[in-house]
Amino acid sequence: MKHDKVLLKQRFERHLGTYDTLATVQRAIAGRLATLLESTGTSDLKEGGKKGVEIGTGTGFLTRHLIRLFPRTEWTLNDLVPKSRDFLPPTTPCGVPLRFTAGDGELFRFGTAVYDLIASASTVQWFDDLPGFIARAAAGLAPGGILALGTFGPENFREITATTGQGLEYYPLGELVRIFSTNGLRILSEEEWIEEQHYPAPTDVLRHLRLTGVNAVAAERWTHSRLKQFEADYRSAYSVGAASASGPKKEEEKSGESVTLTFHPILLIAEKH
Repeated sequence: MKHDKVLLKQRFERHLGTYDTLATVQRAIAGRLATLLESTGTSDLKEGGKKGVEIGTGTGFLTRHLIRLFPRTEWTLNDLVPKSRDFLPPTTPCGVPLRFTAGDGELFRFGTAVYDLIASASTVQWFDDLPGFIARAAAGLAPGGILALGTFGPENFREITATTGQGLEYYPLGELVRIFSTNGLRILSEEEWIEEQHYPAPTDVLRHLRLTGVNAVAAERWTHSRLKQFEADYRSAYSVGAASASGPKKEEEKSGESVTLTFHPILLIAEKH
């Protein structure tokens, strides 16, 4: 499916502040990707004169890990939303200036054999042609360069897809590994997990998606009847007995009921032959 990048930009731009606070799974993905990078033979990247690019910096979840791990690297940071720059530090801990460029990360011009590290977390699921992006990123890596990718798998937001009929098209881990391999990338580390978060009610799920900007699949207008039907369908299929969500107590929460929202993170780190 083709993604509405204008809608995506508008919704992320509007909710950058709440994304930084509420996007806990995306924050955890960035931290775990950094941990894998640190333990996967990237010591050469700590040297000076290396070049790196991050696609989809957002509010800097992964950025802060990258500049901590590789403070002498010359970093180019990209995001679809120009205001992301306001959330990022101006330099690395070693004082190397960070270069920010706004625009669609899927169209970023890597060049040929330019970068020693290309990294992205919780971004590429919005791309129209992920295999094409991976091919261009692989071409942009210098020999021995690293591609570090954090994205989501087919179980992600399965409740939303089943209830509304709308959702992103996610690649399973095995297919991503195949795409990496066909582009001359040797897998150094791969990881995936399924995580359920609990919310007091279906409307709280919608609120979380809105405040983190990840509801940009379609510009749907929620009528009163449409919302009531969504609540009934969601609660019928995805209610659980014990509420673990925080926030104001509602009738559903008082009765011990909550609903689930599933996340399916996938992490890959690979080296160019």
